[in-house]
Amino acid sequence: MTGSLAGLVNVLFLPGISQWSDGFRSKIGRRIPFLYVVTPMVVGSLILIGFTPEIGGWLFYRIQWCLPWEIEQGSFILTLLGVTVVSFHFLNMVLVNAYNWLIRDVVPLPVMARFLAWFRIVGTVSSVFFLWFVFPHLLSHRREICLGVGLFYLVVFLSMCSQVKEGEYPPFESKEHRTGFLRTFAAYFRDSLRVPLYRHFFFAYLLVMSATSCANSFSTLFMKESLGISMDGMGHIFSWTAALSAIVFFPVGWLCDRFSPLWITLGSVVGLSLLPLFGYFAVQTWHLYMIYSLLFTLPIVAWTLGSMATAMLLFPAIKFGQFSSGLNVFGCGGLIVGNYLIGTWIDTFHNDYRLAFLWTTILAGIAIFPMFLVIRHWKRQGGPNHYIAPLPDEAISNS
Repeated sequence: MTGSLAGLVNVLFLPGISQWSDGFRSKIGRRIPFLYVVTPMVVGSLILIGFTPEIGGWLFYRIQWCLPWEIEQGSFILTLLGVTVVSFHFLNMVLVNAYNWLIRDVVPLPVMARFLAWFRIVGTVSSVFFLWFVFPHLLSHRREICLGVGLFYLVVFLSMCSQVKEGEYPPFESKEHRTGFLRTFAAYFRDSLRVPLYRHFFFAYLLVMSATSCANSFSTLFMKESLGISMDGMGHIFSWTAALSAIVFFPVGWLCDRFSPLWITLGSVVGLSLLPLFGYFAVQTWHLYMIYSLLFTLPIVAWTLGSMATAMLLFPAIKFGQFSSGLNVFGCGGLIVGNYLIGTWIDTFHNDYRLAFLWTTILAGIAIFPMFLVIRHWKRQGGPNHYIAPLPDEAISNS
């Protein structure tokens, strides 16, 4: 529900939403109107998740008479929970993407990496407090936590929308008049993949997302089932790694601005492919897993910040929403396939969760090559001093 199905929904709808936002014009901008609409919907779905068992039980007893006899209360509640979880992930993906598009429109590129670093530091410090004080109580106080986080989410995002002002945008002229979902969908992928520079970056992003995100759930199971770490212990591990992230985000941001985020991103992929080998062969205790988690934080931070700054640098401003959403579309596609493959692989070897380390090593290792090609094409387009973002129409004229 949180990976494959939610990812599929985003693959289907995010292309159209991103193109709509790129061409949208209003008195308050082209991104903030989407945030005003989506934020309350995200909050509502999150709060519903916390209260789904109670709502599902109440609703089941009132419509039980019209349901097939084989449907039990537990199955009904799980179905309702699946609907709310998928709704939240879809709406939140739209909100997060619109927020990233807004960042590209209002933050100057010369200081983009450092801004993203501070942005991540604030978020990471918040995560430390959440993981240390709230995460251990997630199962016992789900209603209070979902309600509190949802209301905080609502206040902060709406306050941001009222304070941040977008600039003026040039008129958006669509050269193709397309109607219908399938034609729009096909045109989106054709434009996104037409430029080799973007195509290689999408492929590298797909591989790294599959390498890391698909392995996360099984890494948690490895801690719980293989090493016997409690929820409280996992919360502390996550807190320490988040605290380290907050420390290293700013120097990594400085490195991105100083040497270009593309080189930092390439280095992070190399690190992501090598460090899991230590986890696979050496991690046998809680303390060794803590050491591994702290070490693995460094390439994760470099990838998170470097890839985001790289996208801000590479993609054209006029169609940034379209190409930026392409990262999530291809990333979600990788999650859909990757979740199935890693689950099948681990099932085949009788729930050997340690294999998640090898999964990350293999896919991140493959991602090194397309990331290298991204740097080569970037240099051909002008490199660090004279880069001009190519458009799909230019790729046609040059072919």
